[in-house]
Amino acid sequence: MSDGLSAAQLKELKDLLLAKRKALTAEMDQNIENLAPPEVNAGSVSQDDNARLRNQTREVDAALTNLDAADIARIDRALEAMDDGSYGFCARCGCAIPFERLKIEPMTQHCVKCKSELEKEQAAARG
Repeated sequence: MSDGLSAAQLKELKDLLLAKRKALTAEMDQNIENLAPPEVNAGSVSQDDNARLRNQTREVDAALTNLDAADIARIDRALEAMDDGSYGFCARCGCAIPFERLKIEPMTQHCVKCKSELEKEQAAARG
């Protein structure tokens, strides 16, 4: 595939992906820790309010953990694509994705044009 990324660009993007993966893993670990049932706090808040707040907090942490896990999966796909030589090319049309776009969204699998078309198709399917 021509118009690919240089070795220096690939290294920079791989470093970005690995740093993001490390940060997301730390966030996910914290969210998982937060999912553990907290101790009941004997403060001015009623037990019902305290239980409701704990449940809401756990729901938010669970949702964030799921989002982080999805992003980690996208990072892993990008790292695998680097290994097999398909990284930096649009999964839909095959064109080279510009380095500037990859620096902003190193996990992307699509060029701007195809991503926009996919989003329009998804919006049309929903509504």
